[in-house]
Formats: sequence, C-alpha cells, structure tokens
Amino acid sequence: MTNTDFSEQWKSMQKMFLLSFPHSESFRENARRFWENQDKILNNMEAFTNHWFKRRHTGTHSAQEAAERMCGTESVVDVVQAYQDWAKGAFERIMADGIAYQEQIVAATGALTSPPLAPSEKESGPARLETKAPVRAKVS
Repeated sequence: MTNTDFSEQWKSMQKMFLLSFPHSESFRENARRFWENQDKILNNMEAFTNHWFKRRHTGTHSAQEAAERMCGTESVVDVVQAYQDWAKGAFERIMADGIAYQEQIVAATGALTSPPLAPSEKESGPARLETKAPVRAKVS
C-alpha cells in the first residue's frame, strides 16, 4: 500500500493547469478584483441599511412625541403646529432616503468615476439644449 498525499496531488494539478493556461495571471487579477468589488458592494449596502433603520427609528420616536404633544395641547393651533413639526421631519427623512438611495446606486455602479464621453467631431462648441415653444391647438 502506498500513502497518497492528496494535498500534494492537488497542488501539482493546480500548477499544471495554471502553467498551461496562458492568461492565468490576468484571470487571477480579475478574480481578485471581482471579490474586492463584491466586498465593497456589501459594505455599501450594509451602511445604507443601517442608516435607513436609524431614520425609521427617528421617525417612530418623532411620531410618538408628536402624538403626545397633540394629545396634551389645549388649542387647535398647538395641535396643528405639532402636526406640522412632525410632517416636516417626515418629509426630511423621505428626502434623505432618496439621497441615500441615489448615493448607493452611484457607489454600486461607479457612475461618477467613469470618464465622460468625448464630444463628436461635428460639435465644435459647447453642447446646447434646444427648447421649442410648446405647440398649442387652435380652439374653434
């Protein structure tokens, strides 16, 4: 009986495969970058989620405080003011969600780091937006 060392056989097979494969170094680099990017995406998603939960907790606490203030007031003006204060905070949290979502998309896609497109040779000056007057139907 011979003693078979599977780890040595595995290493030997890997070396044979990698040495016979002409682009093994570039594939190794691509694999490394792929997993680094996966890690970055996961970190960004985790940060986004954590901030989202913080805003939700803030929202529930401010809603509870607003309800307590509204129930403890003696005038309609104070009730409306408490509601407006709560609604303003709710709107700010909604806007923060939208901004955070956009930042997450940009971070995931790398949209801000891509080079701008070169202008075509036909365009010699800066790009202009052309606006046309709205077409109005004649009313009889």
